[in-house]
Amino acid sequence: MKKIILFLFLILSAETLSKEITNKTKIQVGNEIITEHDILIEKNWLFFINSENKNNISTNIIEEIAQNNLIARKIKKLETNNFKVNADKSEVDIELFNFLKIQNLSEDKVYNFLKSFKINENYLRETVELEIRWKNLIRAIYSGRINVNVTEIDQQIQKNNIPLAERENIIAAEKNKILNSFLSNHLEISKKKYLIKVL
Repeated sequence: MKKIILFLFLILSAETLSKEITNKTKIQVGNEIITEHDILIEKNWLFFINSENKNNISTNIIEEIAQNNLIARKIKKLETNNFKVNADKSEVDIELFNFLKIQNLSEDKVYNFLKSFKINENYLRETVELEIRWKNLIRAIYSGRINVNVTEIDQQIQKNNIPLAERENIIAAEKNKILNSFLSNHLEISKKKYLIKVL
């Protein structure tokens, strides 16, 4: 009987220790924390969406990318919450659909992956929603500076015999380039506002 009790105690102690390790804070971003568990989830997700190149990516590189992604997400969350920026549900649905299409993933495959690693089933949706909120914030801040030279585009269309029907797509693509530049630049600016501690 004593042996059984001791055995059960050891199992429970091992489970508790495992939880402590997994939930241990690794990085602090302002008042937000990133745990070992968060990093593990992000690493597994990165391996999942890059499954074809899985063997070519070193564990150290994946660890670094995972940490950088999570730090960026925490900053985006803090900033968008601070400015009370929201995302439209239909826009999230469209972006989610486009992401799955680009990655050649089915909803079932993603669901099974999340379930197998005991990840919140809204993980991907929340990530996509945060990116949309971040874009909405940057658009609001830099709206007056996301301009393109339409005359120059029209000259390029004529010079290269591009169908006029493509004009709006070209303008949208150029605006998107400018927006992407503001997205990354503003993230670097925002990083300076928060104390980032690697523990």
